[in-house]
Order: sequence, then structure tokens, then C-alpha cells
Amino acid sequence: MSGKRRVLFHRTWTKPNGGTSGGQMKVRDAFLHFKSSGQFEPKVYFPPTTLWTDNPGNVWRPFRQEGLPEWSVQPEDVLFFSGHDWNILSKADRQHPPAPILNIAQPRHTNPTDKRNAFLRHPAIRIAKSSVGKEILEEYGVNGPVFLIPDSIDFSRLPAPNPAPETDLLIVGIKNPGLARRLEQRLKRKNRWRWRKWKIKVQTPPLLPTRQDFLHLLNSAKTIAFLPLDESRGAEGFYLPALEGMYLEKLVICPYAVGNIDFCIPEKTCIQPEYTEDAIFAAILRTLYLSDNERRHFIQQAKATTANHDIRKEKQAMLNLLHQADTLWSDETLFKYGK
Repeated sequence: MSGKRRVLFHRTWTKPNGGTSGGQMKVRDAFLHFKSSGQFEPKVYFPPTTLWTDNPGNVWRPFRQEGLPEWSVQPEDVLFFSGHDWNILSKADRQHPPAPILNIAQPRHTNPTDKRNAFLRHPAIRIAKSSVGKEILEEYGVNGPVFLIPDSIDFSRLPAPNPAPETDLLIVGIKNPGLARRLEQRLKRKNRWRWRKWKIKVQTPPLLPTRQDFLHLLNSAKTIAFLPLDESRGAEGFYLPALEGMYLEKLVICPYAVGNIDFCIPEKTCIQPEYTEDAIFAAILRTLYLSDNERRHFIQQAKATTANHDIRKEKQAMLNLLHQADTLWSDETLFKYGK
């Protein structure tokens, strides 16, 4: 026995091949944060539906052998949930959890049509990823306190910024491939009349095999136009790719997507057009004609902003919240009904 207190994670992976999500990656990061603690010991349960194919994008593969043989909550445990993890609990345990729960929640979960909406009425100590996301969750009336812990980057995992990128523009269109292709066609038509052609790449589904593949794609471009989830489709909880682009010293174009409000600052760290095809197309043309000095203005301020998102800050904030879990959980005035 280690003598450490368990923090239980529930994770599943059902993709047969390719790619990872920011959500899976950040829950994995929380698992690693707790793993370094002298007082806590994270444990993970993988249900039988989990696929263990040779998928390099599955960030949980290194922990497969550590998986618990069954899901069994002990009174002294702490649970760490995100997304659909609530489904591992019975209906009665969701309403009256058997242990304190830390729960990453996104503003889009407040939409009544979101499958995770019902979970917001269950008691939990919730983690929001942006200042606006925190406000949205609190105004909606989630059951329990909400704490802001922005997503962060392990800079040691990122490549060094490419000083001579070969591509003028990359459009990251994984979440909006139709718009990405339309923008590409318009730029191609514009390119026909140019003597010096722009070199343009577009990323559409499927996802690249690993996050490192994606980071190398970002690093190949001078300017990156990101197409996140817009507000009509629930928006983003944070939107890490734009921050990664800033660290890699790219000129970033990124519309407002709720979760990116604290680091995508218009005319300072990025160019932020309205989320329409014409506005984004105009922003792209503007960046392609910017002088080196004008580009440097954005890139330097954006790179400075990334220092606020060092993974070590996220780790400390997560551990601080975990240490408060018992105190918070014992204050029943924070919850809408007893535990």
C-alpha cells in the first residue's frame, strides 16, 4: 500500500484509428499532475468498450497496464470526471456522490440539447477553462462551485519555432471543413492572378495521427487561420491550438469562440475577424500583405502571453484544488441538494 489517497479517473477510447482530442489530452495532463503528488495517487479504469488498437493518438495507451480491474469507489477516494464520465455512476450516485467529484465542465454543456447537460445538476466541484466559461456556468446555475484553471502547455513537448516556414498560410479546418475548403478555393482564384504565388495548406478531417504531427504542421506555416467551434455549435471550452500557434511564433487569425477570450486578444495577440466567410477571407488577405514589422508586433505579444499558460502553473492550480476538495465538499451550502 502506498498510503496515498486515490483519485479515480474513468477513461474510454473507441476510435479505431488516428488522432486525439484536446479533452483527452488535458484529462491525461491532470492524471500526470496528480501522479507527481506526495499525497495523492491517480488510478484509472478503462471499461471493456475501450479499443486498444495500435493507435499512436491514444494518449492513454502508456497507462493501459495500470488500469483498474473494476470500477469500485471507496469513501476516501476523490473522483475526477470530464465529458461523459458521469455515466459510470448509478443514477442514485450521481445525485448523491459517494466521494468528492472534481469535474471539468464546458460552457456548451449548458445547452439543453447537449448530452452532458443533465450532469450539471449533479453535485461537483467544477473546473472551467476560461473566464467567460466560468461566468456562463455560474449564471446557468450548476450544482456546486466553479473554479477557473485555464489550459496550459508543456513547452518541452513543442518543437522549436521554425525560423523559415515553407507555407505562407495554413487553415486549420478540422472543426469547420466546409468553410476551410471554401476559403481555400477563394484563395486559389486570387492566386491565379499573382506573379508570386502564395503557398497554402488546409487541414480538414481526419485528424493527424498524433499531437506532434499536428504541431509540426503548425510549425510549417507563417500564418495560421484557425476555425474553432462557433457559438452556434456550442463554442470552445478553451481552444489550445491557437495558443500553440502563438508559442510557435505564428501570426494567428482566430475568431471569437468563448473559451479563447483570455488569450486571443484582438489586434494584440491575434487578428480576430467576425466568424463569417467574408470576414475571415478579408483577415487572411490582410495578413498576407502585412510587413515584417507589423507581423512582429503580433507575434511578440502573442508569445509573451503564452508564458501565462505554462503547464507548471496548471499543475499547481490542479493540486491546490485537489487539496481543497474535502473542505469544499463538506460545505453543503455550495450544493443545491445534500450529498
